[in-house]
Amino acid sequence: MSLPTLPGPDSAVVHVHGDGATQGPFSRRALFERARSGAARPDDSFWFEGMDGWAKLAGHAELFADLDGSAATESPDDRAERTFGKLVQASWSYYNAHKFASHVDEVLLGAIITSVLDTGYALIDLTSDGTHHYVRFQNLGDNARILVRLTHLTGDLTKAKVQGHRASVVIGYGERMDDFARIFQALKAEVKSGYIQSPEPGTITVDGDMGTGYVYVSVDLYLCVDDYVPPSYLVKYDVLKDHLGSTVHALRKYLRGRFSVGRPSVGGGGKSK
Repeated sequence: MSLPTLPGPDSAVVHVHGDGATQGPFSRRALFERARSGAARPDDSFWFEGMDGWAKLAGHAELFADLDGSAATESPDDRAERTFGKLVQASWSYYNAHKFASHVDEVLLGAIITSVLDTGYALIDLTSDGTHHYVRFQNLGDNARILVRLTHLTGDLTKAKVQGHRASVVIGYGERMDDFARIFQALKAEVKSGYIQSPEPGTITVDGDMGTGYVYVSVDLYLCVDDYVPPSYLVKYDVLKDHLGSTVHALRKYLRGRFSVGRPSVGGGGKSK
């Protein structure tokens, strides 16, 4: 994250988050002194007005670049300590960036689970093969299901720095159909359903599960993980919920329009509505 225009060195507008609590506001000069004394640590986060989200102190030496003007008068011992501190700070910056790149997909998966659970669905399945994460949810009221397959595309730090954190996501929506046999025969007469090996974004596929009587529609998307999970780990749940909700709404509308259903079967038997 690049920083916006820095506030004045003595303007008390910088907030710091560390040890589970937010401190400040501090001026940049005061925060610089706290960092030199160890009161503010490299892995603490900071924020000031104009920033998109919290960021690690370790990754933004420019926050203090105009304040470190004492090198000409400092002692050799102080200079050695300052140099060592910068090396540690740079090391923390790399370590945090590498760590974030290696597990941001898991953070996003957890955020997706939380977001869907908040809408009244229950988690019924969670698996991973090391490359893809699979989750299934079911609405305990009408038995509708949501499926998500998440694949992190830029787990390597070099790729992440070039492309940003990207993920391939397949989102599916399904309902149990009373006249499943008729629908399944119609699907068999069309192009073979299922996940496409190299889907184009927005591709919608239709599939049926003979064992459960569910018909699913799913869409392939490429998401920018940074839109939902910034380096501060403060997940943007409002954005994520809006995007998931809009996608599920579109899939539900497509499914019901395609197969002319008003609502799904709740018990799996009886007449379709």
